[in-house]
Amino acid sequence: MHFDLQKIIGEAKHGNPKAFRQLVEHYQQPAFSFAFRMLASEEDARDVVQESFINIWRKINTYDINKNFKSWMYRIVYNKSIDALRSIKRRDEISLDDKLYKLIDKASQEEDTRLENKEAEELIRIMTMDLPEKQKLIFTLRDLQDLNVEETIEISGMKEEVIKSNLYHARKAIREKMQTIMNYQMEEK
Repeated sequence: MHFDLQKIIGEAKHGNPKAFRQLVEHYQQPAFSFAFRMLASEEDARDVVQESFINIWRKINTYDINKNFKSWMYRIVYNKSIDALRSIKRRDEISLDDKLYKLIDKASQEEDTRLENKEAEELIRIMTMDLPEKQKLIFTLRDLQDLNVEETIEISGMKEEVIKSNLYHARKAIREKMQTIMNYQMEEK
């Protein structure tokens, strides 16, 4: 079945719930992936995606058909993710560093001390949690979602120089955390 985005959005703008369901089915996975990488929690990501699509349904009439829908959607998911992150930070009792060191301990206790892909992804998600919002957004869009600069500009509303600067600082912070982890592992041996 062919996915005609313009037609589906047009029908959704006229209140067709089946058309909107097609949008949700088509874009739910990329939205979830983005939210999960921002939040590092499946449950929180599911909630954010659900809230985002409710928001999209409410605002579909304001969507400019000449703009990139995926970028518009990512912007809404990003805003909902930031709201969720602020809420999570208030309710989190265990610091992210504690979670990070527990994950490292778990990995180093295994027979094979290399981190599995799943554990490496979890480690990266945890390391991004402490990044400032702009750095986290840019790192997630560019390095985790593999979006290009133009898409990142459209979603973030930032200029290319600002994006490059935030990406540089995010990568530097993550490298420093990785170095700390390596040092921690060396001390444990």
